[in-house]
Amino acid sequence: MRLFKHTLLPLCVLLIAGCQQMIAHHVPTPMFNFMPVPAQLNEQGWLERFQFSGIVEESMLVSTEFTTSSIKVVALTFEGVPLTQLQFDTQTHELTSSNTLGVELDGKKIIYDMQSAFWPLAMLEQNMHVDNQVIELDKPTQRTRQFYRSNTLVREITYNGAFTLLTEYEQNYRLKIERLEEY
Repeated sequence: MRLFKHTLLPLCVLLIAGCQQMIAHHVPTPMFNFMPVPAQLNEQGWLERFQFSGIVEESMLVSTEFTTSSIKVVALTFEGVPLTQLQFDTQTHELTSSNTLGVELDGKKIIYDMQSAFWPLAMLEQNMHVDNQVIELDKPTQRTRQFYRSNTLVREITYNGAFTLLTEYEQNYRLKIERLEEY
């Protein structure tokens, strides 16, 4: 009994805690397939301020340029120093990235978040995986997109003028985007 209390019981507790950590870091499968650049965004660009809240607190400027075949993203400090760059091929879904100051960003996650927030609703609906759904609610002062997995709200995006707030419930983060310029 003493062996159990002093050796096996602590090992069981550690095993259970380890399993909970593995479950907590589980990244859910995407709700939709990656999509091509919509015609209305082709040859367009944005400059935005991103503020991340969640596991990491981070703010940066993000410049995004669209062509029919690619999405180019450059993340910068507020002083204009490049942090990271990525290019996403919309046909092959290949991602090329370079990290100037050692800032590691998940490029495909950035593209996924961007598409869920800014691609037309009809494109999202056509590319949703089974048992997933997106709906859009229009109110006089704001618009909201809600993403459901098995009838559970997992992501919500609220649009209010130049501000977009993306709340990711499954992965526990929030992204506030302020559109500074379109070109």
